[in-house]
Amino acid sequence: MPRKIKSYGRADLIGVALPNHADSYTVISHESVMDLSNTALMDAGFNIKSENYRATHDGNIASAIYTLDFGDDPELSMMFAWSNSYNKQMRFKCGIGAIHTANFTSLVCGDMGSWARKHTGSADTETKETIEQQVKLAKVYYEQLCSDKEAMKKISLDLRKQSQILGMLFAEHDILTTEQASLIKQQMNRPTFKCSEPGTLWEFYNFVTIALQQSHPKTWMEDQRVLHWFISDTFKFDKVDVTETATDIIVDAVAQIESEEETVDPAQVDLEDSIAEIEAEAIEDNVEPELVDVEFEDDGRPVPTYDEEDEITDAEAAELLKGQEAVDQQMAQEHAAEQPEEDLGEADFDLALVSDDDEDVESGDIDFDFA
Repeated sequence: MPRKIKSYGRADLIGVALPNHADSYTVISHESVMDLSNTALMDAGFNIKSENYRATHDGNIASAIYTLDFGDDPELSMMFAWSNSYNKQMRFKCGIGAIHTANFTSLVCGDMGSWARKHTGSADTETKETIEQQVKLAKVYYEQLCSDKEAMKKISLDLRKQSQILGMLFAEHDILTTEQASLIKQQMNRPTFKCSEPGTLWEFYNFVTIALQQSHPKTWMEDQRVLHWFISDTFKFDKVDVTETATDIIVDAVAQIESEEETVDPAQVDLEDSIAEIEAEAIEDNVEPELVDVEFEDDGRPVPTYDEEDEITDAEAAELLKGQEAVDQQMAQEHAAEQPEEDLGEADFDLALVSDDDEDVESGDIDFDFA
């Protein structure tokens, strides 16, 4: 039976007992993440308007959204988000995003706006440094999201095209549960959110973010990131200017990943083989949950729910973390390799979604080549 995601207060999460794992496990406490985040944000001149915490019933997996008083966009407020765990089921993650003030849904940058760290070694020290780096680049990420939002408003999507994207998010990228896919379908037929630009990619994007409010705290942030990455990559949104500081941080991050790769045991399996094996096991073990009725708040927002999961063994957790690290490393390498040749000119909707030769690309009304 699905369980409602519990809303916690700051004191509730601070009171959760710290884990007692092996010596190799470095504890990143919820309280330390709160303090580091608040300090970094205030030092950078950001005012925190509100703090929202969610967690599993035992508090071992928690996430937070800090809405910031920054930006002149009438629809998007900057936010800082983090996710943390005590039970080895998830690495610490943090990133910059935005809150859509009309329906309280969130956007998270799909490429460089998030960071994850396994709870080992110097994870506690690196957590502080990386939170500060994310905050330093907050304005770049926020401006990118505002730019992407305006681009989505100019792209028309009929019901067929929305259905095709929904299928990709559900079957190919696996960021939606059956219940969430069903909720998006309901929104497509009878929207609870009145968009100022109906029939556009922006409206559909909001259908998905409404559904993602039901994501488990363990996967919520990654689901949001993959959604924005897929949409921005598919529709080739223009990139905002990145400062030299941002470039330096990205280069340092890639260099760190490459340095870690050089210390890997030569007997370790190939990266691509590891990813393929883990993905195959995930597909094999996947069991679709039963459909449930979705509850809604008075303002039209769905009540977040998730299926309570059994505890996993240390060996299973190690394999899960290994897969997450492999995927993150591969994406970082691909991003770094593409940087010098990045074309920020005219949009070219190739890949899975392509436009006909006679299509009016400037209007953003593309045609999907799935017929």
